[in-house]
Amino acid sequence: MNAKAVPVLMYHHVSPSPGLVTLHPETFAAHMEHLARGGYSTLRADQFLDWLQGREKVPEKSVLITFDDGYLDNYVHAYPTLKRLGLHAVIFLVTAWIGAGRPRAHAAERREVPPLPSHKECKRAIAEGRADSVMLRWAEIERMQADGVMEFHSHTHTHVRWDTLYPESTARLDALRQDLILARDTLEQCLGHSSRHLCWPWGYYDANYQDIARELGYHAQYTVERGLNLRGDDPLFIKRIDTKEKPGAWLKRRLDLYSHPWLGRAYLKLRGK
Repeated sequence: MNAKAVPVLMYHHVSPSPGLVTLHPETFAAHMEHLARGGYSTLRADQFLDWLQGREKVPEKSVLITFDDGYLDNYVHAYPTLKRLGLHAVIFLVTAWIGAGRPRAHAAERREVPPLPSHKECKRAIAEGRADSVMLRWAEIERMQADGVMEFHSHTHTHVRWDTLYPESTARLDALRQDLILARDTLEQCLGHSSRHLCWPWGYYDANYQDIARELGYHAQYTVERGLNLRGDDPLFIKRIDTKEKPGAWLKRRLDLYSHPWLGRAYLKLRGK
């Protein structure tokens, strides 16, 4: 039976360091165990896009798991949990923040894992030129990709707000274009494949941004807007569910809402969306 709606989950950090956009590893494991026990199919990005555009059927209980930015804790904690449960997820990488070096330890190995700072501390490390201490390395990305657990797509190259950096429209759109090209080319060079999927930093975009991204081959564009994804919807406006530091029962309720069109519409109407 083909799904009528597919929820897209949005994660950032999976870490014992509390803070913004962060789930504790035990909470994340509870979320993923709910998906595994519930018989959910965790889709690949292209599979989701093909379903959205009516080219492919997917099981009724399907979900797309996404992570933004590419933090080291995704490798340390999220990756081994997903691998253990046989699930699949997508990470949208900020390619300028990804470095070289050997893979570090993750939680399923008998080695000491690296320190995992809070979200605020991660941002400070990136701003100070210490991104490698908090972000993924290409060797870790290659390992996750080779296992089939994670796939990787674009979250731009520099994760900036071009509207605040470039008041003049022509300069702003030129800078955006170059950034998206650099992100695309970096992924192709380092991972050997191109991507049709782009996640907008902070969920900020406009029609001009979307047109440029589409011209560059990004046919699926992900927002931070909450809502239903129905078969036939515009792939330039993919909606996601912002996950919370809440138990598996909370996730079950959200999946029930956003997997059933009539129920999801009623909930969003009630919330004034």
